[in-house]
Amino acid sequence: MKGSSIMREGLIYSSIYLALLLVSLFIPAIGLITMFLLPIPFLIFSRRNGWKASLVLISIVLFITTLAVHIVTLPFTIVAGFGGIALGSALYQEKSPYEAWAQGTVGNVVGLLLTYLISLWLFKINWIEEIRKTIDQSIANSVELIESVSGDVSQEQLEALESQFGNIPSMLPSIMGIMAISFAFITLWIGFKILNKQFREQHYFPPVKKLSFPRAIIWYYFIALLVTFIEFESGSIWGDAAQNVYVLTGALFTLQGFSFMFAYADIKGLSKKVPIIGVVISLLFSFLLLYPVRILGIIDLGFSLRERLAKKK
Repeated sequence: MKGSSIMREGLIYSSIYLALLLVSLFIPAIGLITMFLLPIPFLIFSRRNGWKASLVLISIVLFITTLAVHIVTLPFTIVAGFGGIALGSALYQEKSPYEAWAQGTVGNVVGLLLTYLISLWLFKINWIEEIRKTIDQSIANSVELIESVSGDVSQEQLEALESQFGNIPSMLPSIMGIMAISFAFITLWIGFKILNKQFREQHYFPPVKKLSFPRAIIWYYFIALLVTFIEFESGSIWGDAAQNVYVLTGALFTLQGFSFMFAYADIKGLSKKVPIIGVVISLLFSFLLLYPVRILGIIDLGFSLRERLAKKK
C-alpha cells in the first residue's frame, strides 16, 4: 500500500516538474521565476519519502525528460534534482532550517559539478574556456569602442581591462558556490511556504539574529588570505584555490556581519527597520560598505561579540 502511494506521488511530482521545465524553456517571460520552482517537486517528494525513493524519482525524471523533451534539459534536472533532494531529505531527517540550507547548498554544488562534467564529456563544452573566449571578445570590443571614441588605447588601459576581467574564469568555483548558497536559500524559503500551506506543517527560518557560522571558517579565511600574498604562476591551482576559498569565506563573513546587525538591534531594543536599512544601504554601496561588514562578521564570530553585548545588557 505504501509502495503504491509513493509511486502515485512520484508520478504527480514528476508531472509537475515536467510542466515547470517546459514553462521555463518555452515561456521566457516567466521562465526566470519558474527556474526557482524546479527543485520544489523534488524537495516535497524527498521531504515525505526520504532520499532513497527520491533517487529513484530523479533517475526516472532524467530518463523521461531526455527522451520527451531534449538532452539539453539534463543540466536543469540534475541541478534541480540534487538540490531539491538534499533540502527535502534534510527536512525528512528533521534537521534545523540552517542545517537544511547547508545541505541544500552541498546538493546544488554536486549538481553543478555533475553538470560541468556532463557538459565537458557529452557536449564537449568547457565552461571555463567559453567564459575566457567571451571575456577576450568583450575586451576586444571595448578596445574597438575606445579607439573609435578617443583614438589609440594605451598599454595601461589594456592592462586595466585585462586585470579587471581576466580573473573571472579562475573564480568560477566561487561563483558556483555563491550561486549554490543563494539558490538553496530561495528554494528552501519557497518550499517552507508550500509545505506550511499545503501540508499544514510548521517550517520557519529562525530569526536572522541567530544566524552564526562555525568558528573554524576563520582559519580557512586567514590561511587563504595569507596564501593570496604568495606570488604563484598565472593559472596556478594553489593560487586559484586560495582565491576561491578567500572569496567564499568572505561572503559567509558578510552574512555573519548582517546577522550581527539584527542581533545588535535586538539587544539595544532598536526597531527592526534599523538593521534592514543597514543591509539595504550596505548592498547599494557594496564597493564601500561590504568590506567593513565582513570585518564586523569576523569580529563577531572570533570574539563572540553578540554574546558579550548580551551579557552587558
